[in-house]
Amino acid sequence: MITVTLAGRTIEVAAGTALQHICDAHDTPVTFGCRAARCGACMIKVISSADNFTPAGPGERAVLDVLALSPDWRLACQATVLDTVTIDVAD
Repeated sequence: MITVTLAGRTIEVAAGTALQHICDAHDTPVTFGCRAARCGACMIKVISSADNFTPAGPGERAVLDVLALSPDWRLACQATVLDTVTIDVAD
């Protein structure tokens, strides 16, 4: 088990769990729109351990580039947690 600290809440999950599934299962404040890396509604900011996510794919990277976000931002619908991370929800 690993820990995901999301908007101040600590959640224990199995490594390799999609962040979208973590958010759905634990009633987090992450808002989802398309769930397909097109809208950017589910932006989260990685506070620590950015390397503990799967790399951003081309679709996610395109959305983040259009929104002019730095590499510490990710789309929750696309990220999979590999090890312990701390993230926050976009305002």
